[in-house]
Amino acid sequence: MNHRSGVSHDPSTGAGRTAAARPDGWPTRHGSRHLRSKPDAALRRQALFATALAAALWVAGCAQVAHVATGQVVVGQRMMVDVDKGWNQFQFSLDDGTPTWTQEGVTVDALKFYVAKKDGELIAPTPSEPKGVVPLAFKSGMQAADVIVLYEKLYSRGGSTFKLEKVIPDTFVGVPGYRFEFSSIRKSDDLRLRGVAWFAVRNGELWAITYTAPRLAFFDAGIGGAETIARSARITL
Repeated sequence: MNHRSGVSHDPSTGAGRTAAARPDGWPTRHGSRHLRSKPDAALRRQALFATALAAALWVAGCAQVAHVATGQVVVGQRMMVDVDKGWNQFQFSLDDGTPTWTQEGVTVDALKFYVAKKDGELIAPTPSEPKGVVPLAFKSGMQAADVIVLYEKLYSRGGSTFKLEKVIPDTFVGVPGYRFEFSSIRKSDDLRLRGVAWFAVRNGELWAITYTAPRLAFFDAGIGGAETIARSARITL
């Protein structure tokens, strides 16, 4: 069977602080921020604003959008997934190299793939400001809790909140791994997000997929497709 890269250009497509609550036995990082509730209408307005921002970035030429075809798709040369509905691959001009898919625009929902990260590799670029930001580097000797803390630091950058909701053992890319759920309030627009991640460490390499979206409507609408992709993920090389 011929496997497709799954991406074709489609210009018409518009598309910290950390909460302290943890499951027993998991590391707790200092600092917390109350997870505030907002009326549904306000959350919808925030999500719509984020969608408009993504479209504006695309129009301004700051980002490129490509269509992801359905079927078997190779991501990052070494991971293959099954796609049952249309996604868009979103790339900024200053992209960090992490394959990122979206349905509504990356400032709304984002499906990110971390493919075969080796010892010492960063899961995200280190910002120049503020000074003293610790690089988010994967280490091959990390335990599951260490990997989760790594993503906690990522999603709580810039003053956003992170609250770990659930951690369960799971199979990912054909080997024992973990699935965890979290919630976050994004500092830049005060938007409340829900997230889920699947990961495993195999032969000293990190394999992971994360999905985030606004908790109101968008997360529930997109999590099924994200789960299908994560469940189908396997290593090709």
